[in-house]
Amino acid sequence: MAQRKEAEKLVKIVRPHTPKHLYKYRSINSKGVEDIFAKRQIYLTDATKFDDPFECRPILTFHQSSLKRQKYLKEITKDKFPSANKRVIKKLMRGKQRLLTDQPILRNAYEGFIKTIGIYCLSEKNNDLLMWSLYSDSHRGFCIEFDALTEHALFWEALKVIYQEEYPAVNIMDIGKAEEFRKALLTKSTHWKNQEEWRILKTEQEGGPGLYNFSSALLSGVVMGALMREKDKHLLLSWVEQYRNVSMKMRHPHQ
Repeated sequence: MAQRKEAEKLVKIVRPHTPKHLYKYRSINSKGVEDIFAKRQIYLTDATKFDDPFECRPILTFHQSSLKRQKYLKEITKDKFPSANKRVIKKLMRGKQRLLTDQPILRNAYEGFIKTIGIYCLSEKNNDLLMWSLYSDSHRGFCIEFDALTEHALFWEALKVIYQEEYPAVNIMDIGKAEEFRKALLTKSTHWKNQEEWRILKTEQEGGPGLYNFSSALLSGVVMGALMREKDKHLLLSWVEQYRNVSMKMRHPHQ
C-alpha cells in the first residue's frame, strides 16, 4: 500500500496534468528534421549528448549502511553473473564493497546508466522568445505541434520536468527506484523554468536511445518563425502537404 501511494504521488509530480499539445522547436537544417515529416520518426538521444554539461549529472550519493551496500553489491554481482552459484558470488564480492564509495567509479557507473536512457525534449508552449532564438535559428525556423492527449501514444507518455534551485543528489544504489530516477532525469535548474519542458523517456528495456515512430495523426500543427525565409517556407510546406489536418500558422514578430 505504501509503495502504491508513493507511486501515485510521483505520478502527480511528473504528470500534474495532461497538456493538449507539446511542441518541438526546430530549424530547417536540424539533424533528422525532415524524417519527422517524411518518416514520422523522432530520435531519442541519451543525456551525454546534451549541450548543458550539468544536465542529468546530479551529485551522486550512496547508502551509508554497510548492510545496504552489501545487499546492493550482491544484487549487481548476480545481475552480472546470473549463472554463478552462492559460493562464486561470495568470492566475486570479496573486497569489492569499498569500490561502491569511490566517486570516479560511481560516476562511471552513472554515465553508463544514462547512456541507456533515450530522451526527447518538448515544451508545453510555442511562444517563448528565448527558445525561438536558441532552437529555431533566431526565428527563422519553426515549431512542430504534437497531440499529447491521445492516451498511450508516444507524446502522451511525456513527463514534466521539475525545476529547482538546489542541485539534485541521487543515491546511485537506488537509481532503479522511481524517485531517484526522476531526480536524475527530470530535474533542471530554475534558470530554465521558462521552457516548461516535458520529456519522453525510454529505458533500455523499452528500447533506449534511438528512432521511434509515431502516428501521422499525432502531428497536429506547425508554427513558422516570424523571420522564416521564403525558400524554407516552401520546403516546409512540401514536407507537410501529405498531412491532411495539420494547421499551419505564421508567428507574428510581436507575439
